[in-house]
Amino acid sequence: MTETRSTFGTFARLTLAAAFPLGLIIARSAYVGELSGTFLMWNLFLAWLPLLFAAITIWAERRGLLLALLPAAAWLAFLPNAPYLVTDLMHLAANSRVPLLFDTVMLFSFALYGLALGLVSLRWMQTLVTRRWGRWLGWGFVLGALGAAGFGIYLGRYVRWNSWDLVTQPQLLLNDVLARLTSPILYWHTWAMTGLLAALLVFTYWLLTVLARSGSSAQGDGAR
Repeated sequence: MTETRSTFGTFARLTLAAAFPLGLIIARSAYVGELSGTFLMWNLFLAWLPLLFAAITIWAERRGLLLALLPAAAWLAFLPNAPYLVTDLMHLAANSRVPLLFDTVMLFSFALYGLALGLVSLRWMQTLVTRRWGRWLGWGFVLGALGAAGFGIYLGRYVRWNSWDLVTQPQLLLNDVLARLTSPILYWHTWAMTGLLAALLVFTYWLLTVLARSGSSAQGDGAR
């Protein structure tokens, strides 16, 4: 019951936090007199899916490990959609209609929000893996998931594949992935950018862990 309340509380707080980036989109649209940034709103919707699938996985795992496999696979497939918002910073450019600083803050807020959604979902999944198989496997799971997410972000940004293609075009997607796996030198750019993106995700997840532990330490000191 306590875990369920904590999950619901996290959902509620993250939903409330969405008001800031969405509010900036509304303000920008009102300023220029037309709807703008619709791609950001769609990407924000996709960024929520990993968190939803992680919550479903946790619920299903309590009823049997096999039942949790499908939502866990869906979580991994959609995980790159959350930190993918970081790459939308590429759209930042001087615009005479809107101050550059405003667009910088707006895009950064979406990127930060997407990272939060993805990393919180990973935290939940790590807790599940650690509870079943131990701490070391839990951290191995984290590194593997972040590496896969880095690769997924690359495929989405540069090759324009998306998570839905796993269902709609699985053979074409698999052929493309296998080509990059079997010819790493030919596709060196793929692995260089994947490594960079994965390193960013590991760095931000480590920061999240540090912040969580510092908060726990502060609460412990206050209770003494």
